[in-house]
Amino acid sequence: MAQEKRQDRRRVRRRKHQNQENGVTGSMIIVMIFSISLVLLLTIPNIYLDNKIYKESREIAHYQKIVDTLQEEQTIIKHKLEIIQYNGTRK
Repeated sequence: MAQEKRQDRRRVRRRKHQNQENGVTGSMIIVMIFSISLVLLLTIPNIYLDNKIYKESREIAHYQKIVDTLQEEQTIIKHKLEIIQYNGTRK
């Protein structure tokens, strides 16, 4: 009798185990889609802003080179003007 009860319990456990779904369920798919969407939602703006900042910094560097060149040119022109003024006053 006790042995029959054990066998019945084993059969019930096997049936319960067989009734459980193996594989992907609908709720798992929803959770995966939500997780992927959340990751994309957080990373895409960051990538966009990084690219925007990079492009702006390149443009700033370009204009800074132009400013430096013009300042050097201004210094040279001022020096030449001083020489011309000095030569003009000597005559």
